[in-house]
Amino acid sequence: MEGFSPPLKCLIEMHSSIQNGEAIRAGIFRYLQNATKRDEFASQVRSFLFLWEQGRDWRTLLGQIKSPYRRALIEIVANGLQGQSILSQIEDLRAEIVSACDLEIRHHIEMMPLKMLVPLLIFQFPAFLVLMFGPLLRNLLQELHR
Repeated sequence: MEGFSPPLKCLIEMHSSIQNGEAIRAGIFRYLQNATKRDEFASQVRSFLFLWEQGRDWRTLLGQIKSPYRRALIEIVANGLQGQSILSQIEDLRAEIVSACDLEIRHHIEMMPLKMLVPLLIFQFPAFLVLMFGPLLRNLLQELHR
């Protein structure tokens, strides 16, 4: 699952744990075990779980999370930990995250030709000019020396 969006990884783990008859907490812990140390969302989930287990107000954490998808996932996890049914919410959020990822990929693909134009202009165009005008300049210099 390398290259997946971290909330999508968490959603997949939670969805699989619910479908296997496990508690939502098992899916969250599986996600946290597989998460890298650089994963910002995993640290936010750890902070949320810490606040949840301490019985403190976890909603203050939501203000620090910029992505609406990540905030929605934390709220769904809180509902699941309270014992509410969240399978349909997980499936809906998963569809939204996948569509958002598709839009982001399309945007990067659309910008790729413009980004590739920069090396072309910097490196290849001057070389082309040298190839085109080099023989002309050589002939001109030879004619001037005569």
